[in-house]
Amino acid sequence: MIPRLGKAPEESNAPRIHGLRATPMPDGRRVVVELELSPFPQPPELELLLYNERGEEVRSMVVMGVMELQPTYVLHLPHPDPGGHYRVEARLLGGQAILDRQQVEVVIPEPITVQDDAVLRRILQEARTIAVVGLSADPERPSHQVASYLQRQGYRIIPVNPTIPEALGEPSYPDLLSVPEPVDVVDIFRPARYVPEIVEQAIAKGAKVVWMQLGVIHFEAAQRAHEAGLLVVMDRCMKIEHQRLLRSGG
Repeated sequence: MIPRLGKAPEESNAPRIHGLRATPMPDGRRVVVELELSPFPQPPELELLLYNERGEEVRSMVVMGVMELQPTYVLHLPHPDPGGHYRVEARLLGGQAILDRQQVEVVIPEPITVQDDAVLRRILQEARTIAVVGLSADPERPSHQVASYLQRQGYRIIPVNPTIPEALGEPSYPDLLSVPEPVDVVDIFRPARYVPEIVEQAIAKGAKVVWMQLGVIHFEAAQRAHEAGLLVVMDRCMKIEHQRLLRSGG
């Protein structure tokens, strides 16, 4: 650990970092950074830096005018390195001066979600039937737009939504267990609090992949699906990934 910087008498009221915690997320792509600050007369600038084992800066973030005494931030790893040792450094800045600095090490875990483009491409190429949980009949909704795109690409789309009778010309089912045919991918457009139940149904249904759309994040449910032998994609859009990996020839 780098020692805390000495405090000059005139800086007795300067903000200080009392604690720094860095927690890697199970997807191997994010590090949640939490820190505690002493009360301050004026909001300081906070700089967060992420270094790899070679001491190279791989990510930095400057937050102007920190208002919270216990702020939380998320650093995204551009190129996840499972097992890699990283160093997170937090600096409080007052103009050109560093008012305080602390650092902590973090080890990136083996991800429980799919990160490799080759695996994502294989999922998209081999899947035939996609159950879209939360599919809306409203053409303006993202779930409808994504499912419509996938249907045009030749996938069999099965709507799962108890509030509508059909969508995209297909009958809608109240839940996954009511679907009368095998499902390759369960594509989830539901808030995170509903994901555990959906994952349990996907496991019981014998699905091969659980795919959580952009903004849908539930690590415990992802771990459960992973342990049950399912591939898990989280916080990604199936349409975007299909366009990136297949339509572009990537």
